[in-house]
Amino acid sequence: MILIVMAVLALLGSFVCVRFAPVVIAATGKSDPGEIVADELAGQAVAFLAVAFLFGGSVSVSQIWITTGLGFLLFRLFDIVKPWPIHKLEKLPEGWGILADDILAGVFAAVILSVCFKLWIAGL
Repeated sequence: MILIVMAVLALLGSFVCVRFAPVVIAATGKSDPGEIVADELAGQAVAFLAVAFLFGGSVSVSQIWITTGLGFLLFRLFDIVKPWPIHKLEKLPEGWGILADDILAGVFAAVILSVCFKLWIAGL
């Protein structure tokens, strides 16, 4: 169920961002207007797509909260710091640049979240 919800949120956020970002860019004159948040929704959902594969059997409430908090923080870290090649994606035209850097930040967060989760479960 998590996989379906996160996939729908990622797709919906991506569509809204690409579809409506050019209008907001034209209205504000900014290349990445803060008024656009659909890219954040899509990127965060991508980060949590990994969670669907991480939780196999029964999990505790604390595992869910820690994984959720860590996933959020990792996504925000990569979205703010924008390490290579995330920063390069901002140069794509219109809504694509706004969206692509957040999607890749979500992928980076998902990878690190998966590694952390596996190490945590393994007891390391």
